[in-house]
Amino acid sequence: MKGFRVILLFLVASAVRADVLTATWNIRWFPSGRAEHRAPPEVEKATIHGAAEVVRSELAKRRKPNDHVILFFQEMRDETVCSNLVATIGDKTLSLVSMSAFREFDRRLGWQQSGIVSDLPVVESSFSYWRRSHKVLPPRGFTYALLDGGDDGLIACYCVHLKSNYGSTTPEIREANRLKRELAMEHFRALTKKVQAPDGRRVTRFILAGDFNTDPFSGVFKEEKTIDILTEAGFVNCFAGMPLEARGTHPGNTRYPDCTLDFIFHRGFAGQSDCELSPAVPLSDHRMVWLRLR
Repeated sequence: MKGFRVILLFLVASAVRADVLTATWNIRWFPSGRAEHRAPPEVEKATIHGAAEVVRSELAKRRKPNDHVILFFQEMRDETVCSNLVATIGDKTLSLVSMSAFREFDRRLGWQQSGIVSDLPVVESSFSYWRRSHKVLPPRGFTYALLDGGDDGLIACYCVHLKSNYGSTTPEIREANRLKRELAMEHFRALTKKVQAPDGRRVTRFILAGDFNTDPFSGVFKEEKTIDILTEAGFVNCFAGMPLEARGTHPGNTRYPDCTLDFIFHRGFAGQSDCELSPAVPLSDHRMVWLRLR
């Protein structure tokens, strides 16, 4: 009889265990759609409503009753814009749990911030710049949130937007950009070795999501180790083993094919579903990536 009760308690605990529904989206100079440019207020308001509708409808299609939700956004102008997006989504369970405020070299607030949105309680949150190594300094940094998953444990979340390839017109520039991305991931790997809650609780679950600006499936980046650094540290690539037609996060055009620049990496979870991409929309040159973690 005692053994039966133990089995019953285990089955009940397993039944209520919540999945974590995650997504990442680079929304392209949100909400103006143009670099270092403010659009008229009515245009930006329409853009925020459009992005909110995309998130709201995609959530409605995927979210199950017991799911927790963690969303990662890049290219947000600032905290106000990201907060307005969350409010416009209209889901009272979601809130902005962490937001960056990266500054440019002239100390101006940058226009490409990142934010983390979730329905989970926040243990701590922050943002931090990448560290310099010799003459290599990656732009921006990471946005961090330690979230409390209750009985399922803590989740350390990191949102990143690594160095882009824009303007890579010479081998020297391409090499410098590669080094900036690799150095950022070396820094991240070192961070994960010592993260713990302020009260000393151990952190065993990690999510790293965002725009990595490198495609490990493409021969163009065959010399780059950015993604290898993560997989060697035990992180699972959400797109591993998936065909190109299922992982084209950056839609191509007549000159370039689809490529995979946006990822959700994870460690410490029991498993994952197949990644799913939201349809391409004019709001962004990236598709939203969705992943269910168990």
